[in-house]
Formats: sequence, C-alpha cells, structure tokens
Amino acid sequence: MEDEEFVLRIKDRIERNSSVLISLEIDYEDPSNFEIQFMEDTPLVVLGSGVFEHAGLARLYMEYAVLCLREGRLVDQEEFLIFLRRN
Repeated sequence: MEDEEFVLRIKDRIERNSSVLISLEIDYEDPSNFEIQFMEDTPLVVLGSGVFEHAGLARLYMEYAVLCLREGRLVDQEEFLIFLRRN
C-alpha cells in the first residue's frame, strides 16, 4: 500500500470513529511525534512517520486520537488505558 493511501485510510478511520472532521499531517522529521491541536474549527492531528513502519503505533495513535476527539480535549494516560480495556 502506498503511503498516501495509508494516510487517507488513517484519516478516514479517525473521522468515522470519532464523528469529527480532521486535518491530518505527517511529521517526517520526528517519526515518533503525535499531536492533536484543537485551536481551529477543524482539529489538526499530526502523526510521526513511524506509523509507516510500525502498524501497532499507527493503531495506538488512531485510538488515542479518536478518544480525544470524542471528548473534545486531550485525555490522560489512565483514561486512555481504561478506553483500550473496554474495546
């Protein structure tokens, strides 16, 4: 699968599972970067390029993004672990 197609699938999955439209960017300089910015009408999700090499990392980032977008805020580690246990 091409990187562009993979990014589109990640974006689609986050949007579908959170019911929130997002902008998605890939950080090629920092492969482990992960950010969610709620400053504008459309939240920005930034994923490090490590998602192309590690499928588990991509899944973890997607799940965290979905939870944060549903809540409308960044959630802490404990909340995220509880969320993962339920799913």
